[in-house]
Amino acid sequence: MRHSRTIVRYGILFYLMGSLFLQAGQIQDDQKYWVFFKDKGENGVLQKNGFEAGLTLNISQRALMRRAKVQNEEKLIDFFDLPVSAQYIQQLEVVGLECRVVSRWLNGVSVVIPQEILEEVRSLPFVSRVQSVNYLYDIPLSQAFEKIDESFPVEPPLLDYGQSYTQNQLIHIPEVHNRGITGKGVLVGIIDTGFDYQGRTVFSHIDVLDEYDFHWNDHLTANEDGYDPRNQHDHGTEVLSILGGFHEGYLIGPAYGATFALAKTEWLPTETRIEEDHWVAAIEWLENLGADVVSSSVGYGEFDDGSGYTYADLDGNTCVTTIAADIAASKGVVVVNAAGNRDFSDFINSPADGDSVIAVGSVSSNGILAYNSSLGPTADGRTKPDVVAMGVGVIAVSPSRHLQSYLSVSGTSAACPLVAGVCALVLQAHPELGSMDVRDAIRETASQSDSQDTEKGWGLVNAYEAIFYHGMIFMNFEKVTLPVENQIGIDVDIVSKSGIVPDSVFIFYQDEESEDFQKKSLFKVYGGNVQTYRALLPPSIDIDHLRFYLSAVDAEGVTHFGPRGAPGLLYSFEDTSSYVVVGSETPEAFALYQNYPNPFNEETIIVFDLSQRSKVTITIYNMVGQEVITLTDGLLGPGKKEIRWKARDSFGNKVASGLYFYRMQVGEFHDVRKMILVN
Repeated sequence: MRHSRTIVRYGILFYLMGSLFLQAGQIQDDQKYWVFFKDKGENGVLQKNGFEAGLTLNISQRALMRRAKVQNEEKLIDFFDLPVSAQYIQQLEVVGLECRVVSRWLNGVSVVIPQEILEEVRSLPFVSRVQSVNYLYDIPLSQAFEKIDESFPVEPPLLDYGQSYTQNQLIHIPEVHNRGITGKGVLVGIIDTGFDYQGRTVFSHIDVLDEYDFHWNDHLTANEDGYDPRNQHDHGTEVLSILGGFHEGYLIGPAYGATFALAKTEWLPTETRIEEDHWVAAIEWLENLGADVVSSSVGYGEFDDGSGYTYADLDGNTCVTTIAADIAASKGVVVVNAAGNRDFSDFINSPADGDSVIAVGSVSSNGILAYNSSLGPTADGRTKPDVVAMGVGVIAVSPSRHLQSYLSVSGTSAACPLVAGVCALVLQAHPELGSMDVRDAIRETASQSDSQDTEKGWGLVNAYEAIFYHGMIFMNFEKVTLPVENQIGIDVDIVSKSGIVPDSVFIFYQDEESEDFQKKSLFKVYGGNVQTYRALLPPSIDIDHLRFYLSAVDAEGVTHFGPRGAPGLLYSFEDTSSYVVVGSETPEAFALYQNYPNPFNEETIIVFDLSQRSKVTITIYNMVGQEVITLTDGLLGPGKKEIRWKARDSFGNKVASGLYFYRMQVGEFHDVRKMILVN
């Protein structure tokens, strides 16, 4: 039986590690409970709503902005966001209980309850029910050495994917990367065993916003010497590399340009099962940070001893992890979960049973369902899994070997991050989309969307089709000024599946002086897979406060609007911290100059030269080397450029006085200079 094998596998490890693990695991499974409350006591009434209320409740501005895509402002904050009653928690402490996890969303706490007072706790007047804390199963990644089939791309890739080419090409990732879509600007949360990303080439580019260890309650998710078993962070490190790694010639993940938040929730010594309260705490934390996508490769079901949830419970409304996942989705988070490797039965696990969760199954490189990919339907008859991706012979970093070693792994845990990466690509292409809009794009463009079944759901994901499901793509907006012509304007990159009709691109804009929209045509500046168009505007316009939308006609005669929902939804530069100035002459070489003024107070200007159209990254760092903000990270045309920094970080917060560094990277060229901010 599966669990007897697991116990044998880790038994020697427990013996060698000694009493430390015994102490960490000395709480018996049947002693830990959820205590759910009837109401939120003194916190049970919303005093106000909207952004101000959210910030008062310590919900990040990024999370509130994401929620605003799927909820009206008066509904940004709801009952789930209100704090759990401190009085109820204090009364539990009076009877000798210590709260392990406090969940606002579930309105409950997890505690260890001695059997002799269990009935006393159940009878407390504010308690609605008490149930055992159940366990999640780490959906394993097994090493696999199956020969990878060759497949042919729709178009040649611009990047060298090495052996990871097949897992990407099978779901048409290279065609999306060819168009400059890499997950930039999207925050992806991962829930797993831990993450060892420091010092590895495949993660040298990675942007980690935050990380948290829910077992040891600290901000270090890699193994801690003397505390974690040697292989604790292996599974999570592999998953992170599949989703967001970048090492040309070896491994490239679908969303290598995304930002990441990492949650360590699993604890390997306890038979590879983890307590579900950590998972609930993690997804609440990630939602509050502002995560756009959450990738989870853990599952929950019925164990050999009969404990846990049964198949009848997999109805989308019973398992607490499923409830938490659906709440996150209702707040705009795209939740992606591995369907399972038939861990408990042939059927999917929780929280993959959630109706708002994208459950991911596994296929081989030739599209055949993996023998151990969990099946649907859910207990209430819904189709699961939702989609599939390659989960046999997937290339990942090798956490336990040399820092630049790679291996081949299998399981729905490998397929899940591939699909989560596609979700990030869809969100970069259309940042205005809500969680269900993204799910629709993923499912409705998959290989068998017209004939779903309980093995592959809607079928094999197609990233290229998914990014165009909601229409033409308008991205990479830049404010420009042409000093010689005494004009200002806006550059925008447009990506179309079928092409763009000449002279069909228009901007409709309104400024602070008028509610009426002015219409002006755009002309093409650059061509290719990504076409850059420019609108020239009167120099009297305050471009920082401009509100606008765009329209363009594709080669099939369909008119597309950006953003989706325009003119009810508009673009704006009001929160943009930089702009680019286009000079009249082409420099002979790349160069980075000293900013001016320096020292500076409110804002400063960074000057640089581009001798040719290039991908340019300019990043600000503080004096201890932490990234503050990336001012630009994309293709720019040749010329002398000026980019303005308004002394704010990537979340729009004013930064402190002090020494800062700014770094320019263009291909192999890079340069770093210093500047001083005096508030």
